[in-house]
Amino acid sequence: MIAWKETPRRFVEPPLVTAADVKAFQQLVATEIKTAKAHSKQSRERFGSEMEKNNSYFNYFKKAGNAKVSPGRIFGYDRICDDNTFSQSTTRDTMYPKFTQAARKSCKVGLETSRQIRTSQAYGWGAPIDEPAYGLGKTTVVHDSFMDKSHLKTGGPWTAR
Repeated sequence: MIAWKETPRRFVEPPLVTAADVKAFQQLVATEIKTAKAHSKQSRERFGSEMEKNNSYFNYFKKAGNAKVSPGRIFGYDRICDDNTFSQSTTRDTMYPKFTQAARKSCKVGLETSRQIRTSQAYGWGAPIDEPAYGLGKTTVVHDSFMDKSHLKTGGPWTAR
């Protein structure tokens, strides 16, 4: 008995069996590409320079006035005449000791942004929620108002005596 094998999907969709089918499919794909290019060209004209600017998450919340990172020195003469000082805290001699793993580990460099991005930046940004007295001269408002004390009472009209 011979087992029946199903035809693979690549031969079924799209059914490109004849040369006319192949030509029709190529024309269909060419038309789709043409309309997509026209749509993208309209979008580029409409948005203009907005499409080309850096819109990364950290760039969006960049703090105004931060100094730019200096470009790397390509030529040997520039590297020799460089006036950067040696940083002992880094494991390797680098032009950018501020951006090394050692500087990040020792928390020498903080993330400065216009708004808080990470949860670790939340400390100290907002005003205090309340001014707790830590039990000195104040009543425990939360304890008095939120705690259910109904189960602590004994006696009353519905208790079994």
